[in-house]
Amino acid sequence: MTVMSQTLRASILATIASGIMAFAPQASAEGRSDWQGYAWQKFDITKCLPDASGALVCPAYHQKWDWKRNQWVDIAITIKGDRLHLVQQLTDNDSYDQDYVCVTALVLDGAGRDLIAHHQNWQIAAGQQLADTFEYSSSALGQAASIHIGSKQCRDGAGQDDATYAAVLAGIGN
Repeated sequence: MTVMSQTLRASILATIASGIMAFAPQASAEGRSDWQGYAWQKFDITKCLPDASGALVCPAYHQKWDWKRNQWVDIAITIKGDRLHLVQQLTDNDSYDQDYVCVTALVLDGAGRDLIAHHQNWQIAAGQQLADTFEYSSSALGQAASIHIGSKQCRDGAGQDDATYAAVLAGIGN
């Protein structure tokens, strides 16, 4: 292959890649800026206190996903070494309303860049309670400066903000 054909081939591949990237969701991978419509709570890592096992126990998150209804998101976070453990619970005390609920947690470094991102879009029925646990690991967790947790009613249904999540994860991987 000649130098000219190698250059031409590289140019064609670069053009194709830039075209593909133009239509791919873009994310800054810098904190909350990628996530629209969330009610956020932020706390500094210094607010996470050690328990008897040496794990850091962070402040609890308790927030309504629909401000006018008795519907709640609760999250407990512990950090041990390079692992973040998250326990998430949704409680729908409204006997007539069912929703999709988006819950996002971001661990940021001192410069505001995402180290870990968690996103879940739940469907919850009236009067129901759901809970699950999640664990993430990152060798960069020791650089964590703050945790941001947000929730909202996802009026667009299942899959809302999944593309944002994928783009943020791709940004963390770079």
